[in-house]
Amino acid sequence: MSTIEKALGLLELFSGMRPEIGLTEFKRLTGVDKGTLHRHLTSLKNSGFLEQNPTTKAYRLGPAVLRMAAVRETTVPIVKNAKAHVDRVAKRVEELVHAALPQKNGLSAIYAMDGGARGTRVSFDEAEILPYHATSSGIAMLAFGDTALSKSAFSNQLEAFTAATSTATSEVEKLVEEAKSAGYAFSSELYEAEVCSVALPFFGQNGSAMGTLAIATPVTRMNEERRSQFIAELANASKNLSQDIGGQIPKQLKTLWP
Repeated sequence: MSTIEKALGLLELFSGMRPEIGLTEFKRLTGVDKGTLHRHLTSLKNSGFLEQNPTTKAYRLGPAVLRMAAVRETTVPIVKNAKAHVDRVAKRVEELVHAALPQKNGLSAIYAMDGGARGTRVSFDEAEILPYHATSSGIAMLAFGDTALSKSAFSNQLEAFTAATSTATSEVEKLVEEAKSAGYAFSSELYEAEVCSVALPFFGQNGSAMGTLAIATPVTRMNEERRSQFIAELANASKNLSQDIGGQIPKQLKTLWP
């Protein structure tokens, strides 16, 4: 791993639950010595990707992140395009719906909408990285995305998030093959207890999955009728979103999706 990759990898440690990180915590999270960490953090701070809390001296994301995000969305307006479809599905199914794009270590949610009109809700942090092996979004991405993603997904020890999480590569590969055959991915309590989800890919111009659309719900509200409804809603949204961004649905999926 290059020095640049190591430095930029520090940015992925931030989340809604962990908005600021001190040097000692960086060391605990990464196992990297403080001298090396200080050099990486200083470079990121000088470039504007990080800034320090003047009181605690802990690091937080800096203004350069906002500028880069704005450039990305202006030139490749995926959030704007995905929002309309996510909102529509969320209102129809009255559940949490989100869109996500792949990164090296998992998927990054770009937009989420909770259309829930019921008492029990699924909690969701848009800043967290969704692991490939333990979420329906990740499995769908492995099934229909670039084959190079599998190398990233299986390059490290797979983490168990619940008692149901598949941590053996062969078990995850079986889930991926099932998703390919079905045209969608389904997971139950793999990432969070008492939560299940359904996910489908959406496609870019090269015919490979560009990202995913998913619906998450408490397991107590899932049944075959709801699953069929979710698949139909997501399939329709994926077709429309793919069309909006100039993508095409592969022929094999057109025959599988309702």
